[in-house]
Amino acid sequence: MKKLYFFLIAATSLHGLAQTPSSSFSTMSGITPKPELFDDISFGGFDLISANLKYSKDNSLQKVVFSPFKLIPKANYVSDIRINLTQKDEISTFGAAYGFDNTNPYNKWTTRVSDAFAAMPKRVAIREQNDGETDSEYKIYLEGKLRESNNDRVNYFKSLAKNAFSFSVGYNISLFGILGGDEVKDENGLVTNKYSLKGHSISADALYSANQDWMFSAGLAYQHKRKSAVEDQKLVNYYGCNASLSYRAFYLQSDESLLNNADYIKSFFIPSIIVGVSFEYTKADGEEAFFENDIEEQYIITPFLDVKITPSNQFRIGVPIKKYSSVNENQIGLGPFLQYNLTLANKS
Repeated sequence: MKKLYFFLIAATSLHGLAQTPSSSFSTMSGITPKPELFDDISFGGFDLISANLKYSKDNSLQKVVFSPFKLIPKANYVSDIRINLTQKDEISTFGAAYGFDNTNPYNKWTTRVSDAFAAMPKRVAIREQNDGETDSEYKIYLEGKLRESNNDRVNYFKSLAKNAFSFSVGYNISLFGILGGDEVKDENGLVTNKYSLKGHSISADALYSANQDWMFSAGLAYQHKRKSAVEDQKLVNYYGCNASLSYRAFYLQSDESLLNNADYIKSFFIPSIIVGVSFEYTKADGEEAFFENDIEEQYIITPFLDVKITPSNQFRIGVPIKKYSSVNENQIGLGPFLQYNLTLANKS
């Protein structure tokens, strides 16, 4: 039997990012706003790379979303295309999304970033050391120019964070772990590895940030999938939606410390604690015998806490509250999870 597994490792250089002010912007949504029902098909934010590892009592997830065309250092119409690679238990999901992000300087659909960059204060170039000026005096002058430059850069990022908007439309295909080999039959004579295709998914999502502290997201999803690889399992339609609200409640560094934080200056990454809540809903349409986990309809509300320390050290704690209607009964349950995240806003 051939089995399909892939393990996601993101090795990135997160220091010394030699970037111009217009080349990188760390989004607030590095961890997917769809934490439960649609976490495998989510495309998250618009960072160059976002890697997630999730652990819960029900399942585990490994995920990488990356935007390969952001590596092209010129304006184009494809820079916001993202690729999704996800392993959720034994299900592998691959997909791509086309989108629009108005904080991306290389997106030809908007001039918002270039306009904000052009509006930055025009500063006098750094001069050489004057005759009679001591080294310590010149050092103080250079430090002042650096603070001035850092302040300009941060104000530029803050202007981008106001009314930041993005949307995307994506497609994913999901495969069972068994890709082929000899047929294996169960006690009823049915082939247990009949299918390699789990299903197809189409999703549409939008994110809006009023400023650097508040973010709202909403989305729709359609899935056509089967519950197992066993012979005679039919594909069933699932219709779903999701929404989330996040607030940056606590800053882990003062404003003065942030101006000396390399990640903040380079990509507007803010060490902070974010509180939020998400809502997800899905409903099956088809023959009850083929519903996944025998569930016809379910709602999930997930209060969560995101702790963002550095781009390579972030995690989320969430407590999904699940209400679902199965073929035979209605239930309410909890499923706490822990999720680690790594993001890279742009190329080094």
